[in-house]
Amino acid sequence: MIGLDLLNSIPNLTELRNNKPGYDTRYVIDQNHPLHNDPLVDPREPDFGFDDASSYYAKPNDMTGETLPGVPDAPLIRLDIAHRLVLAEKFLNFDPDVREALGAPVHLRIDDALRPYQVQEFAFNTAWPMIIKTINPDMSDEEVLAQVPNYCAQPNANLTPTPHLTGGAVDVALINLETGQAFNRGHQGGKVKGTAYPDFYENYQSTSDQSDIAESIDQLKISPEEQKEIILYRRILYYTMTKIAGLENNPQEIWHYGKGDPLSEYVSGSHKPYYGIAELPDWYTEEMQRLQAKSSNSNFDKN
Repeated sequence: MIGLDLLNSIPNLTELRNNKPGYDTRYVIDQNHPLHNDPLVDPREPDFGFDDASSYYAKPNDMTGETLPGVPDAPLIRLDIAHRLVLAEKFLNFDPDVREALGAPVHLRIDDALRPYQVQEFAFNTAWPMIIKTINPDMSDEEVLAQVPNYCAQPNANLTPTPHLTGGAVDVALINLETGQAFNRGHQGGKVKGTAYPDFYENYQSTSDQSDIAESIDQLKISPEEQKEIILYRRILYYTMTKIAGLENNPQEIWHYGKGDPLSEYVSGSHKPYYGIAELPDWYTEEMQRLQAKSSNSNFDKN
């Protein structure tokens, strides 16, 4: 009998999404918090064991089609976040209810972590407008730009930075250890108010007038059995990351979790973020500069 808590519905996150705009201007970083200077660590180190962790933009990806210039493949995260992810990984590896529900032992893969300002700036100003326009060709440029914040935080250097600038946020996926493949999370990239929303498949749009998710034909493109698998995957991921790891979920992205950064502390209701912009190690900055020089003739630089 699978534990009921593991299969609890993801809550309706409409209110959090509606009140999210401007969160990054509301708070001042708590520099007296004991974790404010929490060091950056590499989760691929033996102490943590996430050997396949990576930086999303440091490799060819669905969004940009190629590696972005000057992005080291070094998915750095804060030490406290690393410890929390280890708890999540152990739970997914060994919990019998997880294995029964998903039919296999499960691994937590880190797909992105620290994202320096230069990378975030490119993602917000160039890459995301490009992919949204490709998926939604009938949108005007103004409509496209208005939708970008649904998928990517605007970079800033104020006192309350966006999540990935702090090293306190990660993007993750669940991997079937028997096949090595990611479980289907039911996301179609670039869909406005769409499948990235954690509660998209909970059907609040049909049962509540308080949902900001529009009825979508995207839900009709998958079989009932596939939708059941997607819901199961999402609920287990959400439970693991919020209840076992104690992290907060970005209400617009099923894969994004964090703690201590301004968005996470908005979601938690504490309103007291303690991670500011992460101070990059010298070796990281040097590697960024080396890669930028190496990629001076890349497609992005030509545009």
